[in-house]
Amino acid sequence: MKIVKKSILKYFLELLIVAFGVFLGIEVSEYKSDKKMKENINESLKLITKELQSNALRLEKSILYHQKIKVGFDSIRKNVSKENAYLPYFSNSVFRHNSIPSWNGLGIPGIEDIAFESAKISGIFQELDIEKTKLISNAYKKLDANTELGRSLTTKFIGIDSTTKILDIIGILELLTNDVLLTEKYLKKELDETIEKLKKAINTASSS
Repeated sequence: MKIVKKSILKYFLELLIVAFGVFLGIEVSEYKSDKKMKENINESLKLITKELQSNALRLEKSILYHQKIKVGFDSIRKNVSKENAYLPYFSNSVFRHNSIPSWNGLGIPGIEDIAFESAKISGIFQELDIEKTKLISNAYKKLDANTELGRSLTTKFIGIDSTTKILDIIGILELLTNDVLLTEKYLKKELDETIEKLKKAINTASSS
């Protein structure tokens, strides 16, 4: 009877040791997996922040360029009378857009979004809290909207033909130097705020 009890106790202890080993293995595996996911999230946030900084720099250059164009355009536009504004654009000698000082095209920047798209594909946003996801998504959505505005103006510019009047070109340039410029300034301010928030989130994650 004692031998049987000892055998049962022995098997029970062995079973307990095995069960504990399995449990410990699962815990270690989950810990490593969780740690790896946190590292991936932090790395993605760093790449997205760097990408947003690059986009902010592009915007800053675009703002400076459009401010220059605005000064030159405003000075030339004053010389266009109401009567001349309805002259055909191609055959006139009153106003030419390329006579604007520092003119080098519309100058609306495209956006970099490789880090953002990679994070979406890899499922990083599913692991982020909703506030960070909204913060990042909104930044890229507004950058994309600004690029679309640029494409719209480019399409109008490319569509210049024999029926185009001076007034039509002035209208495009007014959009560029007023609406687009204001949008860029507002977007740049929002981008800077987003970048600072992401930097704080990265620093907090790194120190924890």
